[in-house]
Amino acid sequence: MVSKHSQSQYRFFLISLFMLLYLAVSSQAGLAASNIEGIQEYQKNLHLHPDHKQKLADDINRYHQADNLWDVLRQQFSLPHYENNYYVQEQIDWLMNHQEFLLRSATRAAPYLFFILQQVKKRHLPTELVLLPIIESGYNPFAYSTAGATGIWQMMPDTASGYGIKQDWWYDGRRDVVASTRAALNYLAYLQNFFDGNWPLAIAAYNCGEGCVLSAIRKNIRNGDNADFWSLPLPQETRDYVPRLLALAVIISHPDRYPIYFPAVRNAPYLAQVEISRPINLKLAAYFAGISYKKLMQLNSGFNQSSTSPNRPSKLVLPIQNIEQFSENIGRLLRHNVINWIRYKTKAKDTLLSIAKQFHTTPATLRSLNRLATNHLKPQTILLIPNPSSTMGTSNENIPAEKHFAKKGKNNKRSSYTDTIRITNKDLEQVTSLASTTNTPGAHYYTMQAGDTIYMIRGHDTLESIAQRFHIPIKALQLVNRITHKNIVPGAQLIIPTHLAQYGSSPHDKLSPGDTVYMVRKGDTIEKIADKFHTSSSAIRVTNLLTSNHLQEGDQLIIPTHIAMR
Repeated sequence: MVSKHSQSQYRFFLISLFMLLYLAVSSQAGLAASNIEGIQEYQKNLHLHPDHKQKLADDINRYHQADNLWDVLRQQFSLPHYENNYYVQEQIDWLMNHQEFLLRSATRAAPYLFFILQQVKKRHLPTELVLLPIIESGYNPFAYSTAGATGIWQMMPDTASGYGIKQDWWYDGRRDVVASTRAALNYLAYLQNFFDGNWPLAIAAYNCGEGCVLSAIRKNIRNGDNADFWSLPLPQETRDYVPRLLALAVIISHPDRYPIYFPAVRNAPYLAQVEISRPINLKLAAYFAGISYKKLMQLNSGFNQSSTSPNRPSKLVLPIQNIEQFSENIGRLLRHNVINWIRYKTKAKDTLLSIAKQFHTTPATLRSLNRLATNHLKPQTILLIPNPSSTMGTSNENIPAEKHFAKKGKNNKRSSYTDTIRITNKDLEQVTSLASTTNTPGAHYYTMQAGDTIYMIRGHDTLESIAQRFHIPIKALQLVNRITHKNIVPGAQLIIPTHLAQYGSSPHDKLSPGDTVYMVRKGDTIEKIADKFHTSSSAIRVTNLLTSNHLQEGDQLIIPTHIAMR
């Protein structure tokens, strides 16, 4: 008797052999990678080459001019549909009575259909398999069964692992439409060969397992009965499963006979993958791409958390029309080398190891960052911890409502300010703040304010020309960026306190609505005044061009309460 372990090893050996054969056939076809895969891939290419931009423009144009994919599908169906079979007719009636289910499923399927069709063709499988996720999950990547299956293909954990699907705290590839489609179709290719090309049996085995189908076949043979699908004593769910797929193919094949509305889907690439080498907050990624967070998560449903894993590169799936915008914005953010931090107060039972596990880092990293001599921690100790959920970007609650990152406007032209990033929300103190804490007495660093800008210095720039361009006093630029001279280096970045732009050559020339003129009293300090008016001490210093903390009783200060911290 062969052990289960040996059976499993033999099965995966066969799978590997079959997939090598498929890849060999595909490579001999001489097709372009994008045509085979059905999805464009950009690996660590955050600054698109002009050739890539042109290819992207061509793909977008082709997408908008492409035929309706539903028409292509009905022309390419190849399986016998057994339309006159009683069980198929029964499922046709069921589907016609559940047209809302079909409409929802077709709408959810729209972004993925072209990709899945190309994956089916690549493996030389029947086109009808494109419809299988409608039967499995209604094309809902978040569908979850009580048995533990999930994703549009409803893969079980063990089956998915056997086909190379990763599953961990950060990510479940069974919900990842790209990864799970490849795995599910590989499994179906294996089942096709296992049952000698008998597709009703292979599809039935996808539902209940090849062991289940094989057992039913052996039982019928022992009893002298037929061993075709329609005669097998299979579970009722499986007996409905295969006819329902065939019934759906019948309905799509005869729109005149079964008039059901399916939203048009273009027969051209709609999706692209971008490899991200560093963790990124997914809400920020959605903003950079110019799509809603809900849509981004629908396309990237494999992620379990609000950010990608800090332990390995990740791939984001985006519509091709949003790739260039995302790539430009993410490239700018990477130039700022941003890290967001958590301030963590230790508890009595905390250890460095338990804290490191909690925040998905290492004890050595925490010791180095916090200059700890040993692993011993005292309660109430404040630790700085790199935030894994927002290593690139903001925390979940602080995604900016509007920034002057690259956006598409009329005629698809990008903003002319390709070397600046405008800050419009206080959360960007986490995103692009160049401020830092310090233990040096008397040292004060500027904290960016809503309305400030990060500017990359060009070759012909001078401090005077930058100040004039942004209507900022030169002295303010020097204070904010801690520049003691007027020499600047092309390629370096400056914080431009553009929230001061309304003030002209002197901050006292004009008050912004809501600002306050305050007379310094005895005992006042900048910090006390900032606390009183709920603003920051650095904002007061720059607004009033103060080079030190010294205040004279009776002096008048402008308090920028229009940027008061909430």
